[in-house]
Amino acid sequence: METRNEFELIKMIAAPWISQSIYAVVKLGVIDLLVDATDYQALAQKVNANPEVLYRLLQGLVSVGIVSEIRLGTFVLTEMGSLLLSGAAGGLSSLALLWGEEFYQAWGNVLETVQTGNTAFDRVYNTNLFQYLHSKPEVARTFNDAMTGLAAFLYPKVLTTYDFSSCKRLVDVGGGCGTLIGLILAANPSLKGVLFDQPDVVTQANTVLSAYGVLDRCDIVAGDFFETVPAGGDTYVLSNIIHDWDNDRSLSILNNCRRAIDEQGRLLLVEMVLSNQQEPTLARMTDLNMLVLTGGRERTQEDFTSLLSRSGFALKRFLPVEQVTCIVEAVPN
Repeated sequence: METRNEFELIKMIAAPWISQSIYAVVKLGVIDLLVDATDYQALAQKVNANPEVLYRLLQGLVSVGIVSEIRLGTFVLTEMGSLLLSGAAGGLSSLALLWGEEFYQAWGNVLETVQTGNTAFDRVYNTNLFQYLHSKPEVARTFNDAMTGLAAFLYPKVLTTYDFSSCKRLVDVGGGCGTLIGLILAANPSLKGVLFDQPDVVTQANTVLSAYGVLDRCDIVAGDFFETVPAGGDTYVLSNIIHDWDNDRSLSILNNCRRAIDEQGRLLLVEMVLSNQQEPTLARMTDLNMLVLTGGRERTQEDFTSLLSRSGFALKRFLPVEQVTCIVEAVPN
């Protein structure tokens, strides 16, 4: 008879069964069709799937709470399953697509990454993640939707954690489509901003910044933060940027920020900050995920202190935002 530990371990080993099943129903468009209760045979016809196999797949998802079988053969989304609808807050449908395809393939090569230290994604696709996204606009849109959705949970808490009212010119380095700087500028009417990211990323920024009503106060600048960063800001914010890169590449970004920042300015890094204690599972596994996908890593307080010192900044404080996510504040040395 299996023990509880054995059962829990089997669930961990078999976890891809669940993630790939979720991926399949999102990819097929089944999730969006289950807003209203629908017979599996009608579903199969609409999405061009094998009826019997789709029925078995849906029953599997009943067991994990994604859908409910309200009568024999008829299914509807649960409250949790509705989080996977296209356009739902959190971008989880886009995340399911990423994890079902590119990320899943990369993690299939984790063994060699552990053996060699080389990034799995680079080996599988013969290019790094960000170059791959540049060459695959459709995947890039999915990636941006997923990241924007996840940011929607975190960024409002950044505003309640840090007081931006004394800032004059904020530069969001690697700010994507502008969600974070849009929120900050909207909450601080006298603040001006600069959104800085790669040319193919900032193409959506006009729409986002207009939605926040701050387009007239935010310059959109395209470029590469490994080469230079817009100068003249008194506050530079980098949200989940440094964890994408190893120490050498991270230092390159921070050195460019140091050259650009006002001498009385401040640098804000929004990042996971690991401790030497037992972390929540997601934090330590996210650290591994960064290794597999980008060659990056999550860091401890000591790691951040060292990086900042080597790039000409002095650590000021760590401000907890949520769980292990912090605002790491530093000033020019």
